[in-house]
Amino acid sequence: MSTPADARRDLEGVLGHPVDVVLPPSGSETTLVAVSRAGDPPRVRAAWVTPDGVVVARLGVPPGVPSAVRPLVAALADVTADGVSGHVLLGRAAPGVSAARALLAGAEPVEFPVGHGGVIAGHVPRSPMLVALDALTRDGEPIGRLMHTGIHELTLVAGRVSGRLGASHGMAAGFGAGATVADLPFAESEAGYGALLPEWLPAGFAMATVRVEPEAAYPFAPPSIAIAWAAAAGAGEPGGRVLLRQAPGPLAVPESPDGRGRAETIHGRVGVMRGRGQAFLVWEAGNRAFGLQVRGVDSPEDVALHVARSIPVAAA
Repeated sequence: MSTPADARRDLEGVLGHPVDVVLPPSGSETTLVAVSRAGDPPRVRAAWVTPDGVVVARLGVPPGVPSAVRPLVAALADVTADGVSGHVLLGRAAPGVSAARALLAGAEPVEFPVGHGGVIAGHVPRSPMLVALDALTRDGEPIGRLMHTGIHELTLVAGRVSGRLGASHGMAAGFGAGATVADLPFAESEAGYGALLPEWLPAGFAMATVRVEPEAAYPFAPPSIAIAWAAAAGAGEPGGRVLLRQAPGPLAVPESPDGRGRAETIHGRVGVMRGRGQAFLVWEAGNRAFGLQVRGVDSPEDVALHVARSIPVAAA
C-alpha cells in the first residue's frame, strides 16, 4: 500500500475484484477497509487489509434493494480480528441519494457520502446507539428514513459470523401493525395508490377486512394495503381465508428460493412459495410487491397461484 492515492488500486490487486469505497484506518488501527458489491441482487462486502496487503477479515451483508420509497439498505458490522476492532456501517442507496445521515441516541448525527455504485460505508461508534439513517439529496433534504429495526447487525469474531437480521417485509404474513379501515377506497386514499385486485377467487369468498399497514423499518414509505377475503359457510374449512398484501416495490429485502421455498413464475417474474397446509407466496410485478397467504381450502398452493396470476400487472 504505497500511498493513499493508490489505495484502491492496491486493494483491487490484493482482493482480485473492483473496490467501490476505501475506508481509512480508524483510531489506532492500521487496516484499510475495502468495500465492494457482489451478486444479484447485490450485497455489500468488506475486507480489512493490513498495510502489507494481508487480508485479516472479510464480511458480506445480506442482499438489499434500495428504491425511491425505501432509499437505504444497511447493516452494522462489528469486527474483531488480528489488529482489528472495528464498527462499520455498510449499505447501499437509491439513485438521487447523495449521503446518509446517521442519527445517534443523544449525540450529534454523522453523515456518510454515497460512493461508487451507491455504496455507503463509514466507521461509526459502538455507543451511542444508531437510531436511524436518513437519506439525503445533494441539497441536504431528507427523502426517506431507515429505522434501526430494519438495519442488520452482524458480528464477526475469529472468522465466525453471528448477529441479528433487520426486520423483513412480512409480505405473506398475517395482519400486522396498522389499522382496519372502513372500505377499500378509504385504504387507497390513505396509502396514496390504487390497489390491484385478483380477478379470480375461490367460490364463496367475499371481502371481509381491509387494513392500512405502515412498514416499521421505513416509516415514511407508502403503507401496505392488506385485504382479506373470508369463506362463507360451506365455501371452505372453518377459518378459510385469502389474504393479499401489496406495497410499492421493489422489496428492500428480496425473496429468493431456498431450502424452504420454491420458485414460481407469476407474470414472467420469479416468486417464492412456502408453507405446508397453508400457502405463503411473495412476488413482484411492475411497480408493486405482493404477499399472499391462503388457508382453509383444498390445495392452497394451487389456489394461491391461481389468485396471484389473476392480478393485473402493475405499470412499470
